[in-house]
Amino acid sequence: MKAVARNRLGDFDSLVDAEVRNLKVVADEILVKTRSVAVDPIDIKIGNGSRGGRDGMILGSPVAGEAIAIGRNIRGFKVGDRLVANVRGGKTYAEEV
Repeated sequence: MKAVARNRLGDFDSLVDAEVRNLKVVADEILVKTRSVAVDPIDIKIGNGSRGGRDGMILGSPVAGEAIAIGRNIRGFKVGDRLVANVRGGKTYAEEV
């Protein structure tokens, strides 16, 4: 899957296209096909290293998209539902979250 990662800490010039492994849904999660993301102030702080960033990381917390897989413990959602979320642990600058 495609993602946008930082090849070094610093400014946004350090963002690069990256290939990362496909995600698998787990019991307590929803796998989302990303349609839109936002740059959140915390992404800037993490990316420049002032909040614990590291080289090669995928940033991003806010995401909007469509559910493509639902974990077995999740209730009230189905594949195809449109979702918005602020993802704990980030990594929303990717095709799937």
